[in-house]
Amino acid sequence: MNRGRDRKQIKLDSQKHYKGLEESHDAKASERFHTPPAYQSYSVEDYLRKMGVDITKGVDAGGAETGRKQYQE
Repeated sequence: MNRGRDRKQIKLDSQKHYKGLEESHDAKASERFHTPPAYQSYSVEDYLRKMGVDITKGVDAGGAETGRKQYQE
Protein backbone atom coordinates (compact mmCIF):
# COMPACT_ATOMS: atom_id res chain seq x y z
CA MET A 1 0.00 0.00 0.00
CA ASN A 2 1.42 3.37 -1.07
CA ARG A 3 1.02 6.14 1.50
CA GLY A 4 2.12 9.02 -0.75
CA ARG A 5 5.52 10.27 -1.70
CA ASP A 6 8.58 9.12 0.20
CA ARG A 7 11.53 11.30 1.21
CA LYS A 8 13.54 10.38 -1.88
CA GLN A 9 10.74 11.50 -4.23
CA ILE A 10 10.26 14.76 -2.29
CA LYS A 11 14.00 15.51 -2.52
CA LEU A 12 14.09 14.81 -6.26
CA ASP A 13 11.06 17.04 -6.87
CA SER A 14 12.65 19.84 -4.86
CA GLN A 15 15.92 19.61 -6.79
CA LYS A 16 14.03 19.59 -10.09
CA HIS A 17 12.02 22.65 -9.05
CA TYR A 18 15.05 24.72 -8.01
CA LYS A 19 17.03 23.65 -11.08
CA GLY A 20 14.20 24.99 -13.22
CA LEU A 21 14.25 28.28 -11.34
CA GLU A 22 18.00 28.68 -11.85
CA GLU A 23 17.77 28.04 -15.57
CA SER A 24 14.92 30.44 -16.27
CA HIS A 25 15.90 33.89 -15.06
CA ASP A 26 15.30 37.36 -16.42
CA ALA A 27 18.53 39.05 -17.55
CA LYS A 28 17.19 42.51 -16.73
CA ALA A 29 16.24 41.45 -13.20
CA SER A 30 19.69 39.96 -12.73
CA GLU A 31 21.26 43.23 -13.86
CA ARG A 32 19.15 45.23 -11.38
CA PHE A 33 20.06 42.82 -8.60
CA HIS A 34 23.81 43.29 -9.10
CA THR A 35 24.20 46.97 -8.25
CA PRO A 36 27.41 48.82 -7.32
CA PRO A 37 28.34 48.90 -3.64
CA ALA A 38 26.28 51.28 -1.55
CA TYR A 39 29.18 52.70 0.43
CA GLN A 40 32.31 53.78 -1.39
CA SER A 41 35.38 54.94 0.39
CA TYR A 42 36.07 58.67 0.32
CA SER A 43 39.10 60.54 1.52
CA VAL A 44 38.93 63.30 4.10
CA GLU A 45 39.64 65.84 1.37
CA ASP A 46 36.67 64.58 -0.67
CA TYR A 47 34.38 64.89 2.36
CA LEU A 48 35.58 68.43 3.16
CA ARG A 49 35.16 69.43 -0.48
CA LYS A 50 31.61 68.07 -0.38
CA MET A 51 30.86 70.09 2.78
CA GLY A 52 32.12 73.25 1.07
CA VAL A 53 35.30 73.73 3.09
CA ASP A 54 38.15 75.46 1.27
CA ILE A 55 40.95 72.93 1.49
CA THR A 56 43.50 75.07 -0.33
CA LYS A 57 44.26 76.94 2.90
CA GLY A 58 47.15 75.40 4.71
CA VAL A 59 47.75 74.75 8.37
CA ASP A 60 51.18 75.61 9.71
CA ALA A 61 53.15 73.41 12.09
CA GLY A 62 51.76 75.16 15.18
CA GLY A 63 48.17 74.45 14.19
CA ALA A 64 47.26 78.05 13.33
CA GLU A 65 45.39 78.70 10.10
CA THR A 66 47.25 80.67 7.44
CA GLY A 67 44.30 82.00 5.46
CA ARG A 68 42.98 84.69 7.86
CA LYS A 69 44.06 86.99 10.66
CA GLN A 70 44.11 85.47 14.11
CA TYR A 71 42.46 87.15 17.08
CA GLN A 72 45.09 88.82 19.27
CA GLU A 73 44.42 89.78 22.88
